[in-house]
Amino acid sequence: MIALRRFSLLFALAALVAATVAATPAQAAKRKVPFGFFGTVLQPDTAAVPAPVLEGQMNLMARSGVESVRAIIPWSTVEASPGVYNWERMDRLVATAANHRLALLANVLDAPAWAQGRKVPRYASGTPPKSAAVYAGFIRQLVLRYGPRGTFWTQNPSVPKVPIRQWQIWNEQMAPWFWSTRPWGKSYTNVLKAAYKVIHKADHGATVVAGSFVAVAGYTQWRGVSDLYRAGAKRYFDEIAVHPFTNVPNSVKYSIDQMIEIVRRVRVQMRKHGDGHKPIILTELTWPAAVGKVPKSRLLGLETTPRGQIARLKAAYRKLAVVRRQLRITQAYWFSWATQYDAKSNLSDVSYRFAGLTRRRGNVFSPMPILRTYTSLAGKYEGCRKSANARRCR
Repeated sequence: MIALRRFSLLFALAALVAATVAATPAQAAKRKVPFGFFGTVLQPDTAAVPAPVLEGQMNLMARSGVESVRAIIPWSTVEASPGVYNWERMDRLVATAANHRLALLANVLDAPAWAQGRKVPRYASGTPPKSAAVYAGFIRQLVLRYGPRGTFWTQNPSVPKVPIRQWQIWNEQMAPWFWSTRPWGKSYTNVLKAAYKVIHKADHGATVVAGSFVAVAGYTQWRGVSDLYRAGAKRYFDEIAVHPFTNVPNSVKYSIDQMIEIVRRVRVQMRKHGDGHKPIILTELTWPAAVGKVPKSRLLGLETTPRGQIARLKAAYRKLAVVRRQLRITQAYWFSWATQYDAKSNLSDVSYRFAGLTRRRGNVFSPMPILRTYTSLAGKYEGCRKSANARRCR
């Protein structure tokens, strides 16, 4: 009997070793970046597609190495009337992301008409909330529904619990077309402070993201960060978001060097104010492949060719992986997951329609060549090619 038990034990150990060896290729190499480092931006119109289409796209995201998704949440869509919440689209978005174990960064902006402050006609689309408390009240409802103790998870027990823990307060507030109140520092800090308090009260482990900081007509990202501290915001955010848009048309290397220099100067400001430990995240990283597609008079200076776009994406993520510890960069979101790849827009930012990892025509999405590059890079730095579950290898 003892001999039989010993044989059984040896057999079990051999089987365990064999299973471990067999599993090794799926685990592949050691990760070189933290989970969520490779991200992308999901715009509201893309998130609003029919459920089967959204499911297909998030499946493709996970299989392509996307681990985090910056989802733009229009307040005006969820709470069009005071206290009346339409959770349908949000529920579908959160459930679909959770099914693929994708981490969501919720970027909450776009005040509904009833909650808007004084409008500046030239920048009507950038009207901030009339009250920091009203905005914070909406944020609180989001955390109470989608945070770790959120009602969404108790109402939907079959959905894997992947709560939203990262909340970004507005977007590009340095730009008047996103935040029309000038100067922006004090009014934005009031909103940031109110949101920070309600988020951390509802979820002690949540992360509040300030920004994003973007250059506007000579007003640099690092000056914007300095103004944020000057407005008294130091205690009311956990991470700073930066959009390090830049381009040197004939040089991939110098384009990437300039991108890193922007982030470095932001980090200098953070260290100057005692925040060297707080992470920086790049919530939009892009070079639109719009050269030859958009009239020269409408170019923004970031544009390149499809080949140049691929080269810049590859060089950017490689460099970010090298300097991420030194500069405390924890995430980089490519803008965007899907764009139209046509110039059918009168807006000044038409070039961004040539930035997507996929091309969208209605409810039909087609992977662009740049997605292959993104997938290959993600696999290299995440240690393996992913399955439909963003936390598992194929």
